[in-house]
Amino acid sequence: MADPDPNEQIHLERLEALDAYNIMDTEPEPEFDDIVLVASTLCGTPVALVSLVEKDRQWFKARIGFEACETPIGQSVCAHALGSSDVLVIPDLQLDQRTRTNTLVTGEPHIRFYAGAPLITPDEVIIGTLCVIDVEPRPQGLEEGQKAALQALARQVIALLEMRRISQRKDDLFRRQKSISANIRSSVNASLAAQEAGRVGTFEIDIGTSMMRVSREFCRIFHLPIADTYPTRVVEEMVLPQDKDLQSNDATRRKGSAPLDVEYRIRVPGYGVRWIARNASFRHDERGRPINMIGTVRDVTAAKREAARVQALLDLGDRLRDLSDMESMAIAAGDLMARALDATRAGFGIVNAADETVSVPPEWCAPGVKSLAGLHHFRDYGSFVDDLKRGETVVVADVATDPRTRDHAERLLSLGIRVLVNVPIFELGRFKLVAFIHHDQPYPWIDEEISFVRSFGNRIQIAMSRVQAELEQQMLSREMSHRLKNTLSMVQAIATQTLRPVTERDHVEAFEKRLHALSTAHDILFEQNWTSASVYAVVDRTMNGIGMRDRIDAQGPNVRFGPKGSLSLSLLLHELTTNAVKYGALSNDTGRVAIDWRIEGTGDSAIFYLSWRETGGPPPRQPERKGFGSKLIRMGLIGTGGVLVSYDHPGFSAEMTAVLLQLAQAD
Repeated sequence: MADPDPNEQIHLERLEALDAYNIMDTEPEPEFDDIVLVASTLCGTPVALVSLVEKDRQWFKARIGFEACETPIGQSVCAHALGSSDVLVIPDLQLDQRTRTNTLVTGEPHIRFYAGAPLITPDEVIIGTLCVIDVEPRPQGLEEGQKAALQALARQVIALLEMRRISQRKDDLFRRQKSISANIRSSVNASLAAQEAGRVGTFEIDIGTSMMRVSREFCRIFHLPIADTYPTRVVEEMVLPQDKDLQSNDATRRKGSAPLDVEYRIRVPGYGVRWIARNASFRHDERGRPINMIGTVRDVTAAKREAARVQALLDLGDRLRDLSDMESMAIAAGDLMARALDATRAGFGIVNAADETVSVPPEWCAPGVKSLAGLHHFRDYGSFVDDLKRGETVVVADVATDPRTRDHAERLLSLGIRVLVNVPIFELGRFKLVAFIHHDQPYPWIDEEISFVRSFGNRIQIAMSRVQAELEQQMLSREMSHRLKNTLSMVQAIATQTLRPVTERDHVEAFEKRLHALSTAHDILFEQNWTSASVYAVVDRTMNGIGMRDRIDAQGPNVRFGPKGSLSLSLLLHELTTNAVKYGALSNDTGRVAIDWRIEGTGDSAIFYLSWRETGGPPPRQPERKGFGSKLIRMGLIGTGGVLVSYDHPGFSAEMTAVLLQLAQAD
C-alpha cells in the first residue's frame, strides 16, 4: 500500500482545524477588523487581510482595502505561505515565478507586493495568513520590526479564534446544563426507584444556604440517617484530609469553580474508608451566577479496592525482582498490601510452630504507628494461633468483642490494632509464615481480600525461599572453595616435599605457580557459584597476582566462560605472564603487555580471539628448548590449538582462537 501523501495530510488537518473553529462565512467582528487596520497602518499598505484557506477558496474574515470577501484558490497568494512558520515576503509579484501569472497580478487590482504571517493554531496547524498587500513593488520588503509586529498580530488572530471557540463551547455547555437541570427536576420522582436499584444517590445543593436535598440512596451511601435535607458540612467533614481539594465547598460553589466529576474518600464511623464517585453540574440564574449544584453519587469502593489489589500484585513482582534480602522483601510486600487495603500496619512473620512464636522483620507502618519488629508469642495476643496451625485464616473484626482476642484487647488496642487479619502460609505441610494486616478503625473484610492476602503470602514465601536457597548455595560454594584450596595446598605441599631433591628448581617453581593459577581460577568460579566467570575477571585476577597490573592493558567485550574455559584461560595467562617476567616485556622497568579479546560471528559459529602483545622489552627470541609451558601455550584455549606466535619486533605476540560455544559450556 502506498504511503499517504504528506501534503494531503496537512491539507486535511487544516480543514479540520477550520471546521473546529466554526469561523467560515461568519459575520464581520470588530476585534478582527481592528487587527487588519493595525497591520495596514504598521506596514504602510493599502490592503490587509485575515485570510483563511479552504479546499477551493480563500475566505477573508477581516479585510481592508480589498472589495471581495473571498477568491478562488487559484488566485491565492496566501496558499504559498502555508508551508512555513516564517513570514512570506514577495517584493514583486510580477517577478516571482510562483505569482507572476496570478490573475490578481496580471489584472485588477494589479497587486505587486505581498507579505503574509501564517496563522498557526496551538496544534501547529497553519490555517491561513494575516497578510498585507500593495499595488506597488517593494524591493526592500518589510523591516524586521514590521515582520515581528505582523507575526504578533497573527498570534492575536489565533488567540481570538481560540477565545471564540471556548466561548461557543461554554454556551453549548450552559445550554446542555440547563437542559439537564430541567430534565432532572421533571423526572426526580420517577427516578427514585431506579436510583435505589442502581445504588445511585442524588443531591441538590442550594448554594445560597449551603443546604442540600438528598435522596434515600444518598443517605445510605454516606451511612447517614434517612432525611430529606442535610447541611453540606455534614458530608464535607467526612472527606479525608488528603482529598479535601477534590470536594466542593461554599467558596468554590459560589464561584462555580468546584470540580464536577471527581472521586474522593470518606471515613465512615464503623465502616472505615469508602470511595465516592461524584458527578455534578451547576444551574445558573438569568445573570449566569450558579445557584444550585446538582448531581449523583456512587459508592465505588469495591471497584477501587479490586483495582488496587490487581496493581499491588503486579507491583509485587517488580519489587521482589530487585530485592535480595528477606527483610527488604517483607517491608516491600507489607507496603503494597497496606496501601491496597488501607491498613495501618502490614507485614510478614517467620513462624516457629512448635514454640508458637513468630519473628517479625521490620514491617510497613503508617505514620505514627509503632513497629512490631521482633519476637512475639502468639498466645500473648489471644488464642487464634490454634486456627492458624489448622491452616485457617483468622479475621477478627473487633479485638474487643471477638472471643479469641477480647481477653487481650487492651494490649492489642495499645498497639493500634482494632481489626486483625492473619493468613497462615504453609510449605510442605508445615506452618512457615504468617501474613498480617492491622487496622486501627473498623474495616469490612471481604472474601476477595482474604484471597488477595493469601496470594501475596504465597508469592513472598516463594521469593524468600529463593533467597534462602541462594544464601545456602553461597555458603556451600564457599565451603567447597575452602576445601578445594586446602586440597590444592596439600597437593602443593606434597609436591614440594617430593620434588625437594630435584636440582632444577625452575621446574618445581613453575609447577607450584601453575597450581596457584588453578586456585585463582577456582576462586573466580566459586564467586559465580561455579557457573561461569568473566574473561576480564580471570585476566584481572591473574595479572594482579604478579604485582604489575599497572603495566598491563586489558580490554574486550563482556564475555563469560564456563568452568573448563576459565581454568584453561587462567593457565595460559599464567604461562604467558611467567615468560614475560623472565624473558619478555615485564623483565625490565619499561615494557608493557596488551591483552585484547574480541568475538567474530554470531550464534554457534561465533569465534573468540585472544591477543597477547608485548612491547618495550628486550629483543624477543625463540626458546632453545620447548618445555611444558611452551607446549601449554601452543595447545591454546581448552587444548584446541589455533595459536599463532611471533618473536618479531617489537616483542613477543600470540593470538589464540577457539569456538565461543565450547568456551562457554559448563563442562
